[in-house]
Amino acid sequence: MTEKPEPAGPARPGSRRALIVAGAAVAVTAAAALYGWGGLDGSSSAPPRPPFEITPANVAPPPLSLPLADGGRVTLADATGQVLFVNFWATWCPPCRDEMPSMLRLGRDLAERHPGRFKMVAVSVDEGWDVVKDYFGGVLPPGATVALDADQEATRAWYCAARGGCPDSFKFPETYVVDRTGRLVAYMVGPRDWSDPAARQFLEKLIGG
Repeated sequence: MTEKPEPAGPARPGSRRALIVAGAAVAVTAAAALYGWGGLDGSSSAPPRPPFEITPANVAPPPLSLPLADGGRVTLADATGQVLFVNFWATWCPPCRDEMPSMLRLGRDLAERHPGRFKMVAVSVDEGWDVVKDYFGGVLPPGATVALDADQEATRAWYCAARGGCPDSFKFPETYVVDRTGRLVAYMVGPRDWSDPAARQFLEKLIGG
């Protein structure tokens, strides 16, 4: 996982967001050594990942109402009765890019296998849609609803709710899971190999038969 760098990478100079840390370059380098970085095609020279880890939670999820590229919005109500998977990421975050291919494949597969019972939302914390669309080659991918949290208010709310308090800075990527009853039941810190059978087993258990 990584914290937002400044001004390196695609992030625009002069960003007004307060998620900047002086040692971000060191954090990014360490993340690269630990996880390896890959492209949208899933290519990566990463060493074997650590075991799939889940941090349990049992809290009400914070509000979610974020814009979509087509002018619509995604809300918690859209996932009523479904398992909701919310991933916060950024185009300037190498570990986010590393996990994106396997995450989207899992999202497509679960949505097809369990129609109306699973929803994946990929929330970009970039400053606008242009870089997000460029990252995906101009076409937003199937498998996840891509939303934008440019002011990072939702990022802060979810990060703090899961932990019961707010840290000084945020790291990406981070994933949250809301069960079919509407409870935030787990979160995952840092990138994951979403092709790991443990990931599917965990989510399908929540989805149910």
